Amino acid sequence: MRYNFHTHSCFDDGQEPLDKYVEEAVNKGLKALGFSAHAPLNDAAGWCLIEEETDSYINQVKSLKEKFKKEIDIYLGMEVDYVPDLTDDFLAIKNKYKLEYIIGSVHLVKSPGTEKLWFIDGPEEGYIKGVNKIFGGDYKKAVEAFYIQSVEMVASQKPDIIGHLDKVKMHNKNRFFSEDDKWYNDLIDQLLEAISISNTIVEVNTRGKYRGRIDEFFPSEKILHKCYKKEIPVMVNTDAHKPEQVDMLYDEAVLLLKDIGFKKINTPFFSVDI
Repeated sequence: MRYNFHTHSCFDDGQEPLDKYVEEAVNKGLKALGFSAHAPLNDAAGWCLIEEETDSYINQVKSLKEKFKKEIDIYLGMEVDYVPDLTDDFLAIKNKYKLEYIIGSVHLVKSPGTEKLWFIDGPEEGYIKGVNKIFGGDYKKAVEAFYIQSVEMVASQKPDIIGHLDKVKMHNKNRFFSEDDKWYNDLIDQLLEAISISNTIVEVNTRGKYRGRIDEFFPSEKILHKCYKKEIPVMVNTDAHKPEQVDMLYDEAVLLLKDIGFKKINTPFFSVDI
């Protein structure tokens, strides 16, 4: 009953054509595969789907859905960034492309009162330079901006899934801020409260761990315990950028959720007992 709803291909910052991911998922016995290309975004620097290729992306997903319907369920989605005063409304995007689901994520953090954007997902050097240039080297201020923007996204856009909700920690490694500090945990609690109200699913994203970027999943085990106490639905996604990544550390993530106490994992379309 395994699945993955966070999948990137050659249409955005992934590596291979869509069919290669489907074939790999079928070979590995996945029940469902959702494609989630980064939605078109201004000044995306090459990591997003471009508007001129959206029809091709959508049509190929639909074609594969029909071709493999007896072997695997395929879903059409996008990972949509939220940047205040820059990105479009999620529901409008969903309707425009006739998407079946949206993963809401924050990769670009807007500095309050400015148009400056901090890209948290690039190389470590850019992460550090961004904090120094945009937030005057104040990591607390930068992290606060990330979580405040995430709360705004969940409250106003209500995505089906929230992607890697604590990804701001990826280059931290407890050098710039502590995840044990009260201010940090207060921000997490605010975000989880918004998630609970919106009925958004929290993904356990395995990519950072299998790529060696961090030693745990997004979000951390500590946050997942909070999700369990608040009865927030969770799912496992591998954030695959290559076909062989469609199930990487999936089983390990499921075991962690079982140890915490979760009895099921969810998708926007079905749930699986664990």
